[in-house]
Formats: sequence, C-alpha cells, structure tokens
Amino acid sequence: MGAAMAAPDRTLRGNQALAVAPADSVWLSASAGTGKTHVLTSRVLRLLLEPGARPESVLCLTFTKAGAAEMVTRIGQILARWVRIDPTGLGRELLAIGAEDDPATRERARTLFAAVLDCPGGGLRIDTIHAFAQWLLAAFPSEAGLSAGTRPIEDRERTLLARTVLADLLVEAAAQGDKAPVEALAALTLRWGEGEVERFLLRCVGAHDLWLGPASWVPPLAPHVHRLLGLPVDFDAAALADLCSDDAFPTHAVQLMQAAYAAWDAPTGKNGHEAIVGWLTLDPAARLAELDELCKVLFTKEETFKNVKSLVKFEAHFADAAAEVLAAVQVVRARRQLLELATRLAPALELGRRFALAWDAAKAREGLIDFDDQIRAAAALLQRSEMSAWIRYKLDRRFDHVLVDEAQDTNAAQWRIIKALTDDFFAGEGQRGGASRTLFVVGDYKQAIFGFQGTSPENFSAAGAWFDTAIGRTNPRGLQRLGLGESFRSAASLLGFVDRTIGHIGHSEFGLSIPPEPHIGRDLPGHVALWQPVGTRPAEDGDAAAAEPAADPDDDAEASPEQGWVTRSDRVLAQKIARQVKDWLDDGFALHKGGLRRATAGDIMVLVRKRRELAGLIVAQLHAHGVPVAGVDRLRLGAPLAVKDLIVALRFAAQPFDDLSLAALLVSPLIGWSQEQLLAYGWREHGPLWSHLRTLREPFVAATLDQLGDLLRRADHEPVQGLLHWLLVGPWQARNRLVARLGREAGDPID
Repeated sequence: MGAAMAAPDRTLRGNQALAVAPADSVWLSASAGTGKTHVLTSRVLRLLLEPGARPESVLCLTFTKAGAAEMVTRIGQILARWVRIDPTGLGRELLAIGAEDDPATRERARTLFAAVLDCPGGGLRIDTIHAFAQWLLAAFPSEAGLSAGTRPIEDRERTLLARTVLADLLVEAAAQGDKAPVEALAALTLRWGEGEVERFLLRCVGAHDLWLGPASWVPPLAPHVHRLLGLPVDFDAAALADLCSDDAFPTHAVQLMQAAYAAWDAPTGKNGHEAIVGWLTLDPAARLAELDELCKVLFTKEETFKNVKSLVKFEAHFADAAAEVLAAVQVVRARRQLLELATRLAPALELGRRFALAWDAAKAREGLIDFDDQIRAAAALLQRSEMSAWIRYKLDRRFDHVLVDEAQDTNAAQWRIIKALTDDFFAGEGQRGGASRTLFVVGDYKQAIFGFQGTSPENFSAAGAWFDTAIGRTNPRGLQRLGLGESFRSAASLLGFVDRTIGHIGHSEFGLSIPPEPHIGRDLPGHVALWQPVGTRPAEDGDAAAAEPAADPDDDAEASPEQGWVTRSDRVLAQKIARQVKDWLDDGFALHKGGLRRATAGDIMVLVRKRRELAGLIVAQLHAHGVPVAGVDRLRLGAPLAVKDLIVALRFAAQPFDDLSLAALLVSPLIGWSQEQLLAYGWREHGPLWSHLRTLREPFVAATLDQLGDLLRRADHEPVQGLLHWLLVGPWQARNRLVARLGREAGDPID
C-alpha cells in the first residue's frame, strides 16, 4: 500500500484563524463562499485537540440534515486521515488550523478518531436543532409532560390527520347549526384553492402562541384584526362611508374643481361638471359607492390630474384642490382595502383558531408530536419546567462547547433552547469550575430567507446582542464578533453589486445597527444584469384580463388550452427567459471559465423561488425554443399533469365507481375524449358513471369500454409497477400520448 496523501493546503488566515481559537466565544458573520464550513470544522478540531477535552462535551447544531451530515463526514474523514498520515503531513495540517505542532498534540490528534467513536452515541453530537430537541425529550419524557408512546408525526400522518380534523370540525359545526366554519372554508377555497387552504390552516397551527397563553387571541377576532391592521376597533362600513361625508371629505376642494369644469365650455368640462354635481348630491354611502366612477372622470389610472392645463385657466388653485381631493381619495381607498381585508381575515383566522385547537387535541389523542411541538416542549423543559434546574444540571455535566451553524435560520423559539443550554456557561455556575466553556455561532444576515418559519435578520441580531451582554458579565474578553467577507468563489463585480444593493435597501432592513463591511471577491470576470420585471396592470370593469400583466410587445403567443392552468405573467416570464437563453446560444455569450470560450446550454442554470408551475413552464418554453434542457433539479412529483393523469388511471382501476376519477381519465390524453363528448355520453340523472356507460351502444363508447376493461382485468393481478409499465409502453401507449399532448418536458416526471 502506498502512503496516504495529505490534504491540500487550507491554511486559515485573518479572521478565519481568530474564529477557531478554542478559548473564545465567537459570533461569526460569514457570507457564502468565505470558507465558513472549513472554519466551523476547524473550530471543532481545535476544541477536540485541547488537553483534557472530551468529544461528548461538544454539541453542534445546524439547520438542515444535509448540513449536519456534511460536517460529520468532513470531521470523520480528517480524523481518519490523521491516524495514518505521516508526521510531516500531520504537522502541516495542525499548523494550518492554528494548532500546535508538538509531540503531545500530534499524539492526541492520532487518538481522536477512536475517542470520537468511543464517546456516548458512537460519535460527536452533530444534530439539527429539531433532532436535538427530539433527543432531549426522549431523554426526559416525563419531565417534559409527554405521555408514554408519544412519537414524532410523519408527513403522511400529518396530511391525513389534518383532513380528519377539518372534517370532524365541520361535521361538529353542522350538528350545532354553526355555519361560520363552513362559510369561512368556502370563501377561502374559492379564493385560494383546496391546497392553499390546507397550508393556511397548518400555518395557523404553527401560530401556537397566538391561540394559547396569557396574551392569546379569543373570539371575536375582528377587534384583534382591526388593531393589527391599524384600524379602529369599531371601524365598519358606516365608518368608511363617513369618510365621504361633508365633515370628513374636502368637499370645498371638490366644489372648486366643479367650478373650473363648469367654466370650461367644452364637452369634457360639461361632463366633469355633471359628474361632480351628481356626486355631491349623494349621501355618504352612495358617494362611497360612486367614488371610483368620479375618479375616472377627474384622474388618470396613474393618479395624475386630467386636463389641469386647461382647468387652471378658470381656477388658479385647481391643482392644489385636485391634490387635496386625490389625497382624501387615497385615504378612503386605503381604509376600504384594509376593511375588506379585515372582513375576510377575521372569519379565516377564527376557522384557523378552531382548527389549531382541534389539531392539538387530535395529536394528544393519537400520541403524536410535530416539529414545532418539539421545539416548544424542549424550550419549556429547559426554561420553565419545575425540573428544568435539574435537567440543566445534567446537561451542564455533558456539554462544554455549543456550536451553531446557519444561525440566521434559527427562530426565536429555537434561540430559547440555545440560550437555556448556555445560560450557566456565563453565570459562573457551571459544573466545570475553571474549565473553558464556549459558544460559537456562525451565520449570514443576508441568507435569513425562512421568514415563514419565524426567522429574520432581526432575530439573528437580537440573539447576538443577548449573548454579547451575557458573556460580557463574566468574561473580560466578551463575545468576539468577527466577519468573513472575502469570498473564494465569487467575482468582485458580483459582490460589489451585493454591497450596493444593501446600501440601497438600508442596513437596518437587515437587522444591522451599523453598515456592514464591504465584501471582498476574487479577481474574476463577472456580470450582473437586471431584467425588467413582468408586472400586472390594474383591472377595469368588464376587463376579462383584469388579473393579467401588461402586454409584452414581443409576446405574440396566445395561451394554448394546456397553458390555462398558469397565469399570463408566468407565461410571459417563461417566454422571455427561453428567448434570452436562445439568443445567448445563437449569438454567443463569452465565458472565461477554463479559458475564454462560448457558453453552451450546460453552462446555464435557471433558479426559481419555488418549484411550482413556473419551473415546468420554463422547461416547456426552452424545449419549444429548441434549447437542450436537463429538466428541473427536483420535482413535486404529484403536481405535473402527466403524473396526475397516470394516477387517475390507477384510481379508476382501484375503484371504477369513482365518478370523478373516471371522468378525469376519459378526458385525459390516455383516453382522449373531448369535454363535449364527456357531456354527450356521460350525462345521466342518477347512478354511477361507469354503470351508465356500460348501458350505451354507440361504437365510440364501446371502444372506450374495451380499453378500460383491459385495465380493470390487469389490475386484478398486476402489481402497481407492472400496471404502470403496461400503461406507459403497452397498448395504451400512455407515454407517447402524454408527451404528444403535454410536450417533451412531461418525460421527466414520468421517468
């Protein structure tokens, strides 16, 4: 066997070297590409190399399972290499991370691999914060108040339980004659669709503190919603109408505008005069109803004054009067929008509250606990439980060093766990006497993107301020605040754009009290181009395209029937992206990576915020423009139409008397009926659709029945995989039909 190869030189420099000093508690702000993971790994290694250090005394918390797995792998590979590497190579690696290169340190380095394997649990405790909370509750279940057999809820169980809870809630409300939940659910479903309503209800479940506790919201929720939106608690339609009364609305300015229009001897002047006079004669409620019509006469869509140059000749203060009227109109419109929102939001939240309380009760009955429950229970266990002092004492004997990765993704409840874990580190009450007890936190305020889970740059900043104060009470060196701003993989021009963007938005919007230090990039070619956004235009009465964006002068493609399930703005955006990529490939786009060369399709990546319909539409447009495309990196497998068509065939095979599945299958590409044919042959007054079709004698229907009969006969003895294979490549030729109807991009989810 040959000698083991030493790792490439990755010597820590500057703030990287300062951040891994094992005696200091460090708050590290690290941008992407600055070597953050290498610094974090080196910090763990430095802690393990300290004389008397125990691997089980180190706790690493990260945000994702992938991050935890990567750190475990990196540290394991390094420690395994240190066992067999030659002395010179080992000394080089120790010096690279700032450790001593003396015989004692080298000897300890070679024993760490075995020491880590021998520590409780079979390795370092490197967990996501949810996994740590789960471990903590499993270690102290009775102290946490968990009943025997309580276990984390699985994703499938979560979906089924949510639907069961909602169904039971509606049935109970109907039995009591309470129509409010049904009406609220119907309104939400019409507005958002079934899937979004389910997500909304589960988000209400996540707002646990809003429904339970001393400051919780209790019905009626309308006053709470009004206060939240900045409306008076008793603000209603009558109060809104009062804003158009003579006492509240600047009618003197309206009358001045009326006089100007009356003096203008032109059809426009006459029309304006009549519109204003008619509006002034109305009562406040009628004025409110006709306010938008009046504004069409007086102002443009962009809310500028019409005909001001002509009218100012008759009234010198016309522009001032018009500005006063416009300001009042804007106030009325804003209040009207807030009242409409409150009117929709209050019943929706009351439904969400009832669902959240029923959800908690159902979980308790089933002995289930979800991620949010684990975090809350773990925080309560460490902070408010009667046994918390004893539990923290037990943990105090275990952990000396806590490291937190991706700290910007940690929400307030999770920070409470970390604070409780480290409280005694800085209070002089720890079980280690004079032993070193440290906290290491690394994050990036720019990457706090999980706001829907309660994270924010402000949380990151507030936690830093809390630890700054706590550590400063007992440690004269305090919390070492360091930054890694030098990226080893990003061009200086790109990071310069980031700095200018932060400056334009304002550092306070990122939770920063002072402007951040400039980012430092590599001397590499880089280019940033901002595309004009695809926006929407305001709606007008009778406008069928009210919700669609302004027409794109280059967009001559009409929506095909298959594209009716996405918005016009998404279609326009997908077309723009596809055309731009096509132009790059046809006209040439210079890349400097690996020497100056022309970009190919494999050099281009399209990033989207969410993998929803837009992602598939972009792939479809790239195919349509002749651009080779690999497809999306991850599929929501149940979402593509091709998958839905295959699933509906399986549903019919399992239950042929499911009318909805059969109807969907008939009009899918697999069978190919038109909507008109479904109405002509499928209409009946009563009975299942399958039974009705078998009574018909038309040759067209008979052929379809033969095809469906083959499917039912095979479903009796074929496994699902075999049945799908038969559907796709057998007599049905489902794959070819789906691709022919939906495009080549349908092949990705099918495969």
